[in-house]
Parts: sequence; structure tokens; C-alpha cells
Amino acid sequence: MDQNNSTTNKRRWKQILEKERYQIESLLKAGLTPLLIGIQMDRDSRSIEWEIKRESNSSLTKEIRYCADVGQRVHEECAANKGRCLKIGKDHKLVSHIEKKIKDEKYSPDAVIGEIKEKGFVFESYICTKTLYNYIDKGLFLKY
Repeated sequence: MDQNNSTTNKRRWKQILEKERYQIESLLKAGLTPLLIGIQMDRDSRSIEWEIKRESNSSLTKEIRYCADVGQRVHEECAANKGRCLKIGKDHKLVSHIEKKIKDEKYSPDAVIGEIKEKGFVFESYICTKTLYNYIDKGLFLKY
């Protein structure tokens, strides 16, 4: 059976965009309910309710306000946490060895990895030169 004849429904869920968050904020200020906002935005009302609940900030008063900026910031923070764990993991000995060689002894990242291979140093994890350069670019090691 090919995709054209599939009996399953296509997944229709998609993330709420930044401009939609601002639209939710303005419609809430105008006094619309999540149901009416969902109808107007062609979204499920429950999605709107979850978004409002998740990104609302309440002060010491009992007034609860939705803030699109907070919603977008939280969304971006969660999106940044996605992905694979670091190969280097919790191998602090390898990190300190690499930092010592690069910072104190002025080795290049490629020379450090080459020395580890050549001399047969054993650490909990192993990384290649490209991974080391990527980690340095991301700022995971001390600035050199």
C-alpha cells in the first residue's frame, strides 16, 4: 500500500509560532475565550488553553496574564535542550587533559587528539578532532 491509499490520518500537530503567541496575547486582552481564540486561529481550543496555562505569569495579585515573550523564550530554551548528549559526557580527566595541553602547553586540538592516540592514553570516552573543534566553538572548553 502506498501513501496515497493509506487509511491512517496524517499528523496535523504543529508548534505554535511566535506570531501566533502574540495573536493569542492580543485576543486574550480583547476578552476572547480560549475556545473562540482556537476557532479564529484554526487551532484546537485545548492547545490554546495549554499555551495560556504554560506561559502565564501571575503576580502576587490574583490576576493571571499571558505573556507572548515569556512563551517564546521558554519555547526556545526547551528547543535548545534537544539533541544528543555530549560524547565527552562526564569524563573530567579527558577535559582537564585537553585543557592543560591546549592552554598551558600550546598544543593545537588536532595535536592533543593525535597525542592521545599515539601514546595510548585511556579515558572513559574518546572524541575525534572534529568533535573537539565543535566543542571549542560551542564554548564547552575554556577560552584559549
